Amino acid sequence: MDTRKVQRTGKSTFIVSLPKNWAIKNGISAGSIVYIHQGDNGALTLSTDRSERDLRAHLDIGDKLGEPLVRDIIGCYVGGYRVIEVTAKHMSSLQKKDLHQIVNKLIGPEILEETINKVVIQDLLSSEELQSEKALRRIKTVVKSMISDSFNSILNNNQELAMDVIARDNDVDRLNLLISRQFTEILRSGSVRQETLNPITAFNYMQASSNLERIADHAHRIAHIASQNGFRLPEELKDELPRMDTLLCSLIEDSVNYLVQTNSGKANELIDRIREIKSRIGGLSNSSQSKDESELLARLILAGSMERMLDYIMNISELTINLSHAMSSNERAA
Repeated sequence: MDTRKVQRTGKSTFIVSLPKNWAIKNGISAGSIVYIHQGDNGALTLSTDRSERDLRAHLDIGDKLGEPLVRDIIGCYVGGYRVIEVTAKHMSSLQKKDLHQIVNKLIGPEILEETINKVVIQDLLSSEELQSEKALRRIKTVVKSMISDSFNSILNNNQELAMDVIARDNDVDRLNLLISRQFTEILRSGSVRQETLNPITAFNYMQASSNLERIADHAHRIAHIASQNGFRLPEELKDELPRMDTLLCSLIEDSVNYLVQTNSGKANELIDRIREIKSRIGGLSNSSQSKDESELLARLILAGSMERMLDYIMNISELTINLSHAMSSNERAA
């Protein structure tokens, strides 16, 4: 371990020299910029100025189309690249159409340059504009609205509302990817300059976001069956769904609030409540005497989706408990 003596210059400025080998290795010279990040335990982390080249991804897509191309672009986005330069010897109109559709599904990136064989995508969103906690709360709000509207669409046979719920699933996906990206940025460079989250908290927020995204998938699933013609809802579910709507939204609200507050006591209580609720839902899938196939399908999908939603809410509560112990451990170490 290197040691350095702190010196004072002027009346209020303290200075310390950098290890020469480290400076040479990282290309530090007079006038170079060094970023200083302070952790929760008071430790300082130095990082060098990242050049535009370091944050630029070059992607030769060949003849890729559809999902393989989507996965490559999303991988670069979550990886924290500010510029993605996509090239191909002969870029087809279908490839360019896919690239435009991918960019529209992400928060921040825009296509700034487009030629015969190249498309340049640049992220224009500053990380300070939508930090992880704000994004997590935004996902929570969208997911709650999707649950309520998916239940209402199936209760009232409202196909237009069902299609609106399905469209909102993209908003959740975009926010979830943004949180994953910000976590990567925190790990790589600490470049989220006003970000107050430490890596442990950021990781748990990313995991919570992923669980909310899965809850949204089940709201999407319910909305999908509500959009089908000839659908029939069992009578007892017509009474149960409004209650479950209110209950699920309340549980989601509490689980995210307890995570942000790192309230492990309340999270444990929430887990106990969820276990009691799950035992009641279990009977919904097989209590009907109806032989109607549409009703049986509705019962299986609704009961299964509600049960999985409760599992994901429980996961968020468990993340709260894990985070609480991790933060306590950090405080003791400090």
